[in-house]
Amino acid sequence: MENNLMIRIGDIVFLRRKGGLMNNHPKTDRLGLVIKEYKEKGAIPQFYVQFDQLDPKWYYQHDLHRIGGERI
Repeated sequence: MENNLMIRIGDIVFLRRKGGLMNNHPKTDRLGLVIKEYKEKGAIPQFYVQFDQLDPKWYYQHDLHRIGGERI
């Protein structure tokens, strides 16, 4: 059974907030599209994400929150 919380290429994601009262909650004002992923044995997965038609950047998996929904 596949872990439905895992982020994959093509997913829509939010950034997670860092620090303060809203620590680790998603920032829902911007949506991002996962373009690439980089996984290496023993390392935290990283994802190349584009937000708001800006240049894409690399983010660690724990900095992103996948929008829920059923996979096809």
